[in-house]
Amino acid sequence: MISPATILRELVAIPTVSSQSNRPLVEWLQRFFEPLGWHERVFSYTDAEGNEKLNLIVSPGPLEEGTVQTELVIVCHTDTVPYAAAWQDATMLREEDGMLHGCGACDVKGFLACMLVAASRVHPQLKKRLCLVFTSDEEVGCRGARFLLEQKALKARYAIVGEPTSLIPARAGKGYCLARIEVLGKAAHSAFPEEGYSAIFAAARLLQRIEALAEELTKHPNEAFSPPWTTLNVGEIHGGTAKNVVPAGCSMLLEWRPVPGQKPSFVLDRVRTILDDLATEDSRVAARVEVLRMEEGFETSAESAVVRAVLAQSNTEIRTISFGTEAPWLAKMGAEAVVIGPGSMLTAHSPRECVPMAELDECVDRLLTAITRLCG
Repeated sequence: MISPATILRELVAIPTVSSQSNRPLVEWLQRFFEPLGWHERVFSYTDAEGNEKLNLIVSPGPLEEGTVQTELVIVCHTDTVPYAAAWQDATMLREEDGMLHGCGACDVKGFLACMLVAASRVHPQLKKRLCLVFTSDEEVGCRGARFLLEQKALKARYAIVGEPTSLIPARAGKGYCLARIEVLGKAAHSAFPEEGYSAIFAAARLLQRIEALAEELTKHPNEAFSPPWTTLNVGEIHGGTAKNVVPAGCSMLLEWRPVPGQKPSFVLDRVRTILDDLATEDSRVAARVEVLRMEEGFETSAESAVVRAVLAQSNTEIRTISFGTEAPWLAKMGAEAVVIGPGSMLTAHSPRECVPMAELDECVDRLLTAITRLCG
């Protein structure tokens, strides 16, 4: 009987950073399912850098043309974040003290290995349809899941989305939004500042208002989360060209993570109002806002059948998460979604990345239990 650790070793050995095509891994998956007799559909696109990206849907039974209707979908992304050249053994899985170390070990190839082991043990004659979905480009904006939604590829009643949660089910998650704000000024010699207009000074006033907005957001809590409000962050700021030039431009990246129930555009609308107010106070203020991501959160009842199906015991912990996942996109496909997987996000995206071997085996059991309960 094949083990998840054995499969994980092969998966980690296939580099799948988002800047590359994921075809090698998808073809590996196709070879895995061929002897099982599962059916497949592939949805592909070319990313902005010209790389082919594949999204694979498989099921024990035939898959119709058009929108695939399924009772349960188990979803896992195929890509990883880049790894530094100094991490020389990133694609060589190694075991140490009951942990398996390697790029993607927990985010999220550990869960992927568990999906495959569970699939190999599933009875082919389920009463209700099960689909497994392997997506591309989750790490760079959930592009694969968005593509499936745009293509109307799938409609599901329940969804299990793989991410490292230490096998604690997450029934809700915040959204993720990102915008670039460019404040415009007028260049001049710094000895004669009245001949220009400092974009950095204007950006400073904008930043003060944004900080006040962040404080205001604390008054709209969703107590299921920690922190229980929409968080806001300016993570990058760039401006100016030289010490003796009045800066003609200053740009910043504004990120916010909206709680479920709050429209992702809420913060964006407030920022635009702030910019209008600043322009009213000083007609020289001008800015451009470019929306880069606008993803809402998701929220599933703790009593949902899919949440209960992945619990180890009826009274164990259920959590919420503040990091982005594909669950909101599955919710848009009609699904009640839960996020779960082996390993901790605290080790992901770093050379410390690892997954406990014991959690892999338990994850397989949880998936098989969920499939039995929801698909019969």
